[in-house]
Amino acid sequence: MFEKEKVVDISILCKTYNHEKYVRKTLEGFMMQKGDFEYEILIHDDASTDGTRKILKEYKNKYPDKITLILQEENQYSQGIEIYRTFLYPLAKGKYIALCEGDDFWIYGRKLQKQYELMEANPNISLCYHNALVYREETDYLQLNVFNHPSGYIEDKDIICTTKGWYPTASFFGRTDYIKEQPELKAATVDEGLRTYMACKGDLYFINGAWSVYREFASGSWNEKYRKDKTLASKYIEDIVSYFTKFDDYSKNRFSDHLHTKYMQAVRRFFGVNFGCGYTVEQFEDGLEELRSASGHSIAHILEEFHDEYIIWSIDYYEYTVKNKINELFHNGYKLYIYGAGAEAVKAVVVLMRWGINIDGFIVTKKKDGMETLLGYPIHSIEEMKFFDNMYIWPCLIDGREEVLETLNNLPFCKNLI
Repeated sequence: MFEKEKVVDISILCKTYNHEKYVRKTLEGFMMQKGDFEYEILIHDDASTDGTRKILKEYKNKYPDKITLILQEENQYSQGIEIYRTFLYPLAKGKYIALCEGDDFWIYGRKLQKQYELMEANPNISLCYHNALVYREETDYLQLNVFNHPSGYIEDKDIICTTKGWYPTASFFGRTDYIKEQPELKAATVDEGLRTYMACKGDLYFINGAWSVYREFASGSWNEKYRKDKTLASKYIEDIVSYFTKFDDYSKNRFSDHLHTKYMQAVRRFFGVNFGCGYTVEQFEDGLEELRSASGHSIAHILEEFHDEYIIWSIDYYEYTVKNKINELFHNGYKLYIYGAGAEAVKAVVVLMRWGINIDGFIVTKKKDGMETLLGYPIHSIEEMKFFDNMYIWPCLIDGREEVLETLNNLPFCKNLI
C-alpha cells in the first residue's frame, strides 16, 4: 500500500544566504505558528559561507516532517537565476504560499491562521499583506511600517506606488496556483513583481496588524547593497522602467495613470539613499548624468522632469542659481520675476539681496485678496501678467511646482525659465 500524500494548506518559502546572525529567529517564527491548517517549510540556501547551513540542518533534524532544504553548492543568484521561480515555487504543495526571507521573522503565532481565514472566506482576494515593524540594526531603531492605513482592500495607486507604505516580503500570503502562473516579465524586485501581477489576478487586501519584523539594511540584504552600490541603484531605475513598460501591456493599461509617479519615486529613492544627508546642485546634476549613462538614456524624459521639479531640494540651490545664472542676467539688463510667494520665494529674495540684485515682482497662480506686495515688491497673478522677451521667471516653490512648470512651459510667449 502506498502512503497517501499529506494535504498541505500553506507552503512557507524561505531564501537564505549568509544569514547566520538572523536565521534562528526566522525559523522560530515558523515553528510558533498555530491554527487549523497543515503547512510545510521549503528553505533554499544559496551556498552560504557562514554558519547558516549548520543552523538549517539543526532545525531539519528537529522537524524532519516539516522542513525541506534545498542546499546549493554554487551561488545561483550571482548567475542571474531567480530563486523563487526556479527552485521554490515548483516544490510548493500548499494551496497558499507565505514568504519570509532568512533575515526577517514573524512575531505573531496566529499570523498564518488569520491570513488563511481571510483568503478562505474571500476567493476574490489573490494576495493579502499585513503591517510590520521595521528594525534598523545599525541604529537599533524600531518603527511601524505602515501608518494611517486601516485594514481593507488596496487601491491601484497603492499597489503600484505604495503611497500609504510598502509591504514587506515577510507579510506576503497568496494563492499558489496564481503564483505558479506568473509570467516572466523581469521585475526589478521579486516582491514588486508579485504584488503587481497578483493585482491582475484578483483583489489585494491589507491587514493592519504588525505581525513580522523587517530588518532594514541587514548585512547582505538587497537594500544594503542598493545603498552601497550606485551601479545597482541606477540599474534598479532602468529595470523599473523596463518592467512596467511590459507590465503595462500585460495588464491592458489598467495602471497606466500611476506609472509616471512610480518612475519618479524610483529616482527619488536613488537620491534619498545615496545623498541622504542632502545634496548640492553639482551632486544633483552629476547623479542625474550617472543615471542617464547607466540607463543608456532610455529614461531621459523622466530624468528631465525630475531635474526641473527636484533641483530646488539641493541644499545650495538658491546660492548656486544666483551665482551661476541670475547674476549675469541681472547685469545684462534682464527683468527678473519670482514665481511663488511663500517661504521658498522669500529664501530666494534673501540670497538675491546678498548679491545686490532686485527683482521686478512676484507671480502667483491666484492672488489672495488684499495681498498686493511682498517684501516691498508687487505681486501679479498669472492672468494679469504681460510677458516680454527680456524677462526671466524663477519658480521658487515646492508645493505645486510640477503643475506650475507645466503651465509656464505651455505658454508660447513664456520660455524664459530659470
